Amino acid sequence: MMRMRFKRYVYLAMFTMLLQFVVFKYFYPFPNFMQDSYNYLRSAYTNADANMWPVGYAKLIRFVGFFTHWDTALVLIQYCFYHICALYFFFTILDLTTVGKWSRRLIFAFLFLNPAILYLSNYVTSDVYFIGISLIWISQLFRLVYQPSKWLLAAHLLVLLLAYTVRYHALIYPVVSITVIVFCPFTVRVKITSGLIMAGMIGGFMLYTTGQSEKVMGTRQFSAFSGWQMANNAVHAYAHMPERPPLQVPPQFAAIHRKVNAYLDSLQHIPMFQRPDGPLMAFYLWDATSPLQPSPGAVNIADNAVHLRQMAAVAPLYNDYGKYLISQYPIPYFRYFLLPNFFQYAYPPVENLGVYNDGRDTVWPIAQTWFHYPSNKIYTVSNKRELILFDYYPALMVFIILLFISGWIAYYSVSGPSFADIKFRSALRIGTFYWIVHYGFSVLASPVVLRYQLFNMILGVVFGVLLWEIVFSAGKTRG
Repeated sequence: MMRMRFKRYVYLAMFTMLLQFVVFKYFYPFPNFMQDSYNYLRSAYTNADANMWPVGYAKLIRFVGFFTHWDTALVLIQYCFYHICALYFFFTILDLTTVGKWSRRLIFAFLFLNPAILYLSNYVTSDVYFIGISLIWISQLFRLVYQPSKWLLAAHLLVLLLAYTVRYHALIYPVVSITVIVFCPFTVRVKITSGLIMAGMIGGFMLYTTGQSEKVMGTRQFSAFSGWQMANNAVHAYAHMPERPPLQVPPQFAAIHRKVNAYLDSLQHIPMFQRPDGPLMAFYLWDATSPLQPSPGAVNIADNAVHLRQMAAVAPLYNDYGKYLISQYPIPYFRYFLLPNFFQYAYPPVENLGVYNDGRDTVWPIAQTWFHYPSNKIYTVSNKRELILFDYYPALMVFIILLFISGWIAYYSVSGPSFADIKFRSALRIGTFYWIVHYGFSVLASPVVLRYQLFNMILGVVFGVLLWEIVFSAGKTRG
């Protein structure tokens, strides 16, 4: 009976996937591109082992390109990969506890009928690929607690390494994995060995990437992106200070600090809501007019090899400069970056999900070359009015957080742990711990946007629904 139910969900997921994909690609024949896309395509084209972003997704593009350069094939593979991972996650959830009919339907719908996943799959970017990997990663953690297996543990370590090659947000994954493995029913020897293997794999990857960065970018560092992100965050807070008293900076920061102040002086008569650096985004990192850019006015920055090498060269300096600004103005940094980002985590801006191809009808040369387009022009059949749907997703994120928190409180108020399945209790602890760690890391690391939050939205819906189902079941039992 259970096997038949699982088959039914597999067939339903396959049917809805193909139906959505066929209809969607009729209206959007071409993929969606953002600035990140071109950097990934360049990395795939040159088979680079290091770049501003991790190259794991670029390797996927290159792998698909070994068979075909048809853009629809890449989008379909991304979409199928997500569905396979989501099915594994869905069946893992069904194995945790008794899930009612309507709860199953709601969770299934959010996993497989979610417009954000469909639209994000059409992007040439690592987001949906990383979400799929993350679903496998956390499903394995849930299973390791009640199905301890050395094979599953070995597979988990490989998935963890894969996530590490795709997104810097995976930096927190080893913290969560190690914490969970410590409490798994493995012998001390297995736990220590797995920890050493994890450290060796990740350390080896970091050393290899550092060496490749020196070859490709000209500077020996694991991530040039991190230095720029630190500077972006610090300068954003500094730029929003009502008054900036004169600051005697160390000599190594003098030139860049003069450029930053000169730029901010040029904006002083522009209302904040009209300033290009008004929203909490990565303006100072990627905008061509940013005073941090080593060559002002550079075009196609993400696909400009010379400019990227220049960015990498100053990344260590910018990392130190960002930390220096924060040390001088810790309260403004908290007020104008950390605090807004804390709330932005719960109400993330739509960013690229709300537009198609950054509002343009052309693509950069590397996209035309890789996908063998006859010209740089692309088009849609859709009038794109449906994209307004994503304007409601930030409010949906707030609702999901409230659903999870209120369910968590209600669950403990009715002594839920006393009668909930032990597998569910373990998974709930893991999911809660992950969300706390992710919240802290995200707020500290970079401006949060909607596409970074879809994995968290999935976890919030799943646990929120299951918690409230347990609460209502407890009420019926007591009634």
